[in-house]
Amino acid sequence: MARKKQKPPFSPAIMLVAVLIILVLGVFGVQVPDNIQEMFGIHTQEKAKPSTTKPVSSTNPGPKELGPASFSAAELTDSKKGWIDYHALDSLGRATGADALLKPAMVNTGTSANKDIRPPGFVSGLEPTTHSRGHLIGRQLGGSGDDARNLTTLYQTPVNTPFMTKYENQVRQALDKGETIRYRVTPIYEGTELLCKQIELEAKGLNKNTTVDFRVTILNER
Repeated sequence: MARKKQKPPFSPAIMLVAVLIILVLGVFGVQVPDNIQEMFGIHTQEKAKPSTTKPVSSTNPGPKELGPASFSAAELTDSKKGWIDYHALDSLGRATGADALLKPAMVNTGTSANKDIRPPGFVSGLEPTTHSRGHLIGRQLGGSGDDARNLTTLYQTPVNTPFMTKYENQVRQALDKGETIRYRVTPIYEGTELLCKQIELEAKGLNKNTTVDFRVTILNER
């Protein structure tokens, strides 16, 4: 015995009208329940796909503050003009440090990191490495991004920012108030490793009532 063909629950005309109504409601941001959308065989929104990217959780313990800066009296000698001294690259091409006497006029005279320079160990600024061409003397403090002696490979987050940025901002704020700051940044390597193990920042204001006087190390880890 032949089976009777099942009739659709709604006539084509009713279905056409329903589809038009649902689509119009979607345009105006009105959410139509999924069961009603499925009844008429349409969907106005794609269901969110589960993320396949695992969140990155940092294990970096953060900056380690070691007390006041360790400059000698001779190293704190002032001069009319500020200066920056980039130390020579080592035999592996790694930046070894930079000293500076920072003056207010030097603020924002630096340059962004040159993308044609690849400091030793630099792979990519994207996941999974998230490397940065880290300035020793920051751009906002007058540091050059076109001199390889001023660039070392750092993890952008959290090393370059927010950790280093926190202390660079302290120096910047003092400069904005007219202070003169003695500053030194030193990447510290282990053996022939291309990425520094940690980076050390020292700063001391030369003004009598300065609030800038620190020595801090930051592990170069994610």
